[in-house]
Amino acid sequence: MQIILFKTWALFFGFAIICLGHGLQGTLIGVRATLEGFSFISTGFIVAGYYLGYLFGSILIPILLERVGHIRVFAALASLASIAILLHTIFIDPYSWFFIRILTGVSLSGIYVIMESWLNDKSSNQTRGKILSIYMIVTFLFVGLGQFLLNLSDPFKVDLFILVSVLLSFSLIPILLSITEAPNFNHPKRIELKELYIISPLGFVGALFIGLAHSALFGYGAVYATAKELSTFEISVFMVIVSSFGAILQWPIGFLSDRFDRRIILIFVTLVASGLSIFIVISSYLSIFVFFIILALYGGMSLPMYSLAIAHINDFLQPNEIVSASATFGILVGIGAIMGPILASIFMKFTGPDGFFAYLFIVHLCLGLFGIYRMGKRIKSSDIESQYVPLPRNISAAGMELNPKVETSDD
Repeated sequence: MQIILFKTWALFFGFAIICLGHGLQGTLIGVRATLEGFSFISTGFIVAGYYLGYLFGSILIPILLERVGHIRVFAALASLASIAILLHTIFIDPYSWFFIRILTGVSLSGIYVIMESWLNDKSSNQTRGKILSIYMIVTFLFVGLGQFLLNLSDPFKVDLFILVSVLLSFSLIPILLSITEAPNFNHPKRIELKELYIISPLGFVGALFIGLAHSALFGYGAVYATAKELSTFEISVFMVIVSSFGAILQWPIGFLSDRFDRRIILIFVTLVASGLSIFIVISSYLSIFVFFIILALYGGMSLPMYSLAIAHINDFLQPNEIVSASATFGILVGIGAIMGPILASIFMKFTGPDGFFAYLFIVHLCLGLFGIYRMGKRIKSSDIESQYVPLPRNISAAGMELNPKVETSDD
């Protein structure tokens, strides 16, 4: 482990700083949009702009990497992300913020692809699983810590926007000044959408619904918390609870899914998350302490859905097909993610803040019911091998090559 950290410390340190800024800005944008008096639907489109850019970037950036190289593209994207966050303080209107968030989505999508392909290049078949674990821990830990930076200043001021810009710019230093060589990049092929549906209808539909749920939860959660009149500290705790408990419960849920029919576990956590959505609405009028406890359980049920769905698809693939399927899976998640904040905002417009978790209740319920339907259409094969690996929700096809189940050759 020490050798791995010695070889990759600059990458992980720079990425940790990026996660701090990313964690802060996602919550900051939602809070500030509400304080500026933007409507729920306008804010929904602003949040969707990020996921639109993220999806577009996942397609465009690999092409740039092949032509320009990792270091130049990374420097350009980090600079663009640093500039974009400052533009929010100059052009304060929903239309401008929508396009600015597209730029941010493109930038961060590319940064994730570059980081993951870089880490993959530094790994071997023996170390890929450990590097993936470190990557996941760094992602969840520092994105969570970034939420608490919201308490350093008034979100209505320019200070926090400047802080995000500084963090994103600072992340360049350890990576560009390190002796780490840029890797060769192979653009991962994608399995066709129709082919992925044939392989796993539940995985296909699950990707869309996971995008619908998680984009609303992380992109629009701060808007909901602000609308519920939570304090700045409580908003940061809200976001940290969801991500941290979602990360912690990945391992026990994965353990169970490796020993029972994975579809049963996916259906279970989805339906439990659906029920908890209703209890969250009720508890929000009773006690903030009870509210956070139920929220923690909800996060622990909802977030592992991503890894469960990928693992379910992988059960029907050969190791050399996993990366290609993950690329297509990511596109489906991205499509759902674009629609998630918009649909959540419509629910909140007509039913008030509680419409946020009413929306999540419906999304989880629909996926759970579809899973039950699919259980009656396909019997579990007895020769399926375990494929569950805990994954961060932002992982790209390049990052999936760190999955120890993927078939690669040693350096």
